[in-house]
Amino acid sequence: MVAPISGTSGISGIGGVSTPRTPTEPGFAEKIGGALESVSEAERQADALAQDVAAGGDTSVHELMVATTKATLSVELLVELRNKAIEAYQEVMRMQV
Repeated sequence: MVAPISGTSGISGIGGVSTPRTPTEPGFAEKIGGALESVSEAERQADALAQDVAAGGDTSVHELMVATTKATLSVELLVELRNKAIEAYQEVMRMQV
């Protein structure tokens, strides 16, 4: 005859495995939102510097050029990220299930 199974009270948790935690880092949506805000802020700053230069303020042309280049590169990067995301979405949609 087979002996009954004894209790598992002596077994402790598996080492290295823990319960899932709530993420402390921002998620994808928050990072995208932050990136959009950063690009928008770079554009606002470049516009403000351009207005200051046009009005004869203390801003140098060098500062204006740096700010406009930064804003332009930020927009170009954002557009490329959007294009890559669209390509990835289209690739997933082409997959057969």
